[in-house]
Amino acid sequence: MSIMRKIVLGYVIMIFIPVLAFGYHYYTQIYGNLTQQFVESRQKILEQAYANLKTDFARIQSVHRVLQYNPYLTDYLDGVYESDADSIYALTRYILPLNTQSMFANPEIESIVIYKMKDRVLPITNLFRDRSMLDPQTEQTVSSLKAGQGKWLRADPAASDPDLIYYQYIYNTQITERIGLLEIRVRKSLIHNFYAAAGVEGSWRALLLSGQGDPLTNEAPALDKKTLRLLQADDRKFFINRQTIVNQLKLEPLDVRVIVTGQVGDVFRSVKKKEIVLVTMIVLLLIALSIAYYLLASTITKRILRLARHMRTLNDNNLRQLTIKNGKFEKDEIGFLIVTYNAMVRRMDELINNVHRAEMRNKEAAYQVLQAQIKPHFLYNTLETIRMVAEANDDKEVADISFWFGKLMRYSLSSAREETVLAKEIEMVSFYMNIHKMRLQSRLTFEIQVALDAERLACPRFLLQPLIENAIVHGASAVLRPVHISLQATETESEITIDVTDNGNGITPEKLLALRERLSRHDEPRKAEERIGVGLKNVNERVKSFFGGESRLEILSESGKGACLRIIIVKRKVADVEDLDRRRRTFDSERVS
Repeated sequence: MSIMRKIVLGYVIMIFIPVLAFGYHYYTQIYGNLTQQFVESRQKILEQAYANLKTDFARIQSVHRVLQYNPYLTDYLDGVYESDADSIYALTRYILPLNTQSMFANPEIESIVIYKMKDRVLPITNLFRDRSMLDPQTEQTVSSLKAGQGKWLRADPAASDPDLIYYQYIYNTQITERIGLLEIRVRKSLIHNFYAAAGVEGSWRALLLSGQGDPLTNEAPALDKKTLRLLQADDRKFFINRQTIVNQLKLEPLDVRVIVTGQVGDVFRSVKKKEIVLVTMIVLLLIALSIAYYLLASTITKRILRLARHMRTLNDNNLRQLTIKNGKFEKDEIGFLIVTYNAMVRRMDELINNVHRAEMRNKEAAYQVLQAQIKPHFLYNTLETIRMVAEANDDKEVADISFWFGKLMRYSLSSAREETVLAKEIEMVSFYMNIHKMRLQSRLTFEIQVALDAERLACPRFLLQPLIENAIVHGASAVLRPVHISLQATETESEITIDVTDNGNGITPEKLLALRERLSRHDEPRKAEERIGVGLKNVNERVKSFFGGESRLEILSESGKGACLRIIIVKRKVADVEDLDRRRRTFDSERVS
């Protein structure tokens, strides 16, 4: 979709249609819809008031928890105190202040009474009463309560705003025996506050029904018969019966339903009085939608300007892609431009930076090798003469070193190709290790395990020697104890792994993090940086350039437990290899032209 169509469609959808629909809705269906919304809001108010009431119930019920877990009270009710003096002291010193505190923290509580179960408990003050003073019907009602359960009762079942009484047994400290029955009487103010929060004021009324919809209060007959039938047969939380609005909710603690009723006419009179407020809301809605539309249009222009600013900063040394804060691109023209632009930058970075830099590093490595080619045949002949003299004098060690060093020198200086096979690399590494073994003697041991066909795997020259040198310099030469170096090459269906492992001091976490960051960067190493890691970075770049794909060099180490330099060669399909060669040829032709 074009930007112009988006702007027009956005104006129509966000401003024109909402305002037109709202106006039509207001002038044609205001009465019915607003009434429904009003009933729903009344239901939410009723539910919120009930949530507050349950909070008040829980707060009042918490008085039992405070009394149950007071050891002085439980000991008093359990008859632990042997003398009346001890009972009176515990009562005045610990129990009565707790009772006073509970009454103060819960102003709705009218009285707190505990009916004692044991005869030997001293009945002092109005707080403790004998079990015989409890109403038999009430005692039968609460007798089935288990430990941790309480029950709310209405003092006057025929009143719509009755006093509430909460009963719960108090057990001994082991919760094995009932030693008292807690009775908390709550004033009518608790129900009055609930009705006030539910919006019962003016012409609105509240009454109580049973779970089946039977009237429980004296005011219930004021409802018409059809409304009563709907209440008994319909489980809806709210409905409108002609001119009567009915909201209902079940009060679980009291096992009753509270019904709040009002007249539809009263609602419309209040709506008409607030018509000016509604018109003001429409104006504010128009302003808000216009601001939202402006913000939407500005986001389009900001994206274009951001793209233009980023393109101005682009050069050969700065080929970073344009990033979006939320990380997502919209599927429009600007999003298509940004995605295409990033693809172009990514392509340029791959051709100019990755391939070119890798080739430059390979040429630099070849140049460094060529620098060492000072009369190579003279060096070969000299080393061969030394070896022959050493064998003539029966000096095997000098002869071996001369032979190994000669092989290394011939491998380093004689070949003009940058490519070899892994078997040849491993052979040269073994010569290199033998020379160091001769120097370090028992302090150095090494092993080479190859579990693949190394004769058929092509690789760059001097791929393994920097890794072995790193293991010797930073592994064997850094400690006095014997160090073991292992070279292992394994193969799976998807990749080839070459590990160079030593059991030296390892790499500290800070230096390991710095090395990994240096390997992940594509910039040239700075002269100010320490030389450690330069050879590893060179190997990493050559692995990526030669093998391509996800091939890489990884560094694994734990401080004090040695280090592992791992070359991972990801196998590629024939099509990928051909594509890489084709891209290299295209790049070379572009450079020549």
